Amino acid sequence: MTIKRISIDQLIPGMYLVEMDIPWYRTPFLSHKFSIKDLDTVQIMKRHGVKMVKIDTSKGLDVPSSGAPSLAGPAGHEHDAPPQPLPLSACSPSDAAPSDGAAAHDATPPPSVIYAQALEAVERIFTDLERGISPSPEATKAIVSSVLNQVLSDQAAMVTQLAIQKIKQFDRSLTTHALDTCILSLIVALESGLDQSTQELVGMGALLHDTGYVRLPRNLVRKREECTGQDKALLEQHCKLGVAVLAEPPGMPDDVLRIVREHHERGNGSGFPAGLQSDQTSKLAQIVGIVDLYDGMVSRRGTRPSMTPHDAVRQLFLTGERGQFEKSLVELMIRSIGVYPVGSLVRLNTGEQAVVVGVNPQQRLKPLVKITTDPQGGSYPTPIEMDLAAPSSDHTVRSVLRVLDPAQERVNIGIHLDNPDLRAA
Repeated sequence: MTIKRISIDQLIPGMYLVEMDIPWYRTPFLSHKFSIKDLDTVQIMKRHGVKMVKIDTSKGLDVPSSGAPSLAGPAGHEHDAPPQPLPLSACSPSDAAPSDGAAAHDATPPPSVIYAQALEAVERIFTDLERGISPSPEATKAIVSSVLNQVLSDQAAMVTQLAIQKIKQFDRSLTTHALDTCILSLIVALESGLDQSTQELVGMGALLHDTGYVRLPRNLVRKREECTGQDKALLEQHCKLGVAVLAEPPGMPDDVLRIVREHHERGNGSGFPAGLQSDQTSKLAQIVGIVDLYDGMVSRRGTRPSMTPHDAVRQLFLTGERGQFEKSLVELMIRSIGVYPVGSLVRLNTGEQAVVVGVNPQQRLKPLVKITTDPQGGSYPTPIEMDLAAPSSDHTVRSVLRVLDPAQERVNIGIHLDNPDLRAA
């Protein structure tokens, strides 16, 4: 039996944690399964009320033998309480599974796993909000930090994961919109050169920007794209409502509250709720506002179909021209996602059809693509991966001729983004 239930005072660095005795989203940890690296982590757990935990001795250290001091306890004191092993029937299959080695457990999870974990955490935050319970800054920051680490580790993979999620989700919820806005906002914040603490504030604000909707009737929120008159005026109160909800418990940073309050303001005064000008709004709120607008355009909502990513980029460019957002921030957003964002279906000058699978930040008109059909429209047995900014092996200069509508062309973009097996050009 490798799963043991022990007191928090018996927990020491080197042990592998698999469960705490309080809900996972009530702590500043995205997951409750990880290796204990230092005593600071144990102290944080104590401060959040953790009394008992479960460890997996096949993946980390066991409880010290009787008479050995516990590093997590007060200096000079020993803990005589014996460990309490759990029957295997009480363990989940993943807990009871044999270890594949420490290296496997320390490896960074793939983007799909990070996305799924973060989405579960966001769903719990919104469930709590509907019950009148505001999220703690620590819990929110934990989600953002995990996503930010993934973005820093492999930004391209995270952008691709976002594109896959868009395709798989028929009609998206507040939670998926919140998480996707958070991820893209972090990417833009990273590109803008903001320091890590400011990036985290951007992510927290993006994650919580639509908090106020939980205080409005659900049927009204679901059809918000079609609302007019009094219904629209009521919906526009979600910014102020969100601030009121998040400001109830102490500790939520002012920068986060400003993002929630100002993400619908526009630089030319055409936004809401206060009609502020660009010099009156937070730069962080503008970043989230741009991403929020883009994500809304490329997502299906109610009876309104989604816009192709390329058309949404064109609309973003126009918002900069009209003074709704600072041009420099719009340019930054476009540089981050590309003129032809990941997931776009394009026709090349050769007549071939391709799916955009990556972005060249320095050459935005020449993305990384996966060529799926030949000039005559026949499918390639194995799609060809190609960087349009690099010379090709057949010396053909390829460029994007136009963007296609996947629905009209009857192309399942998700198949090409999900499949990692590519043939080099």
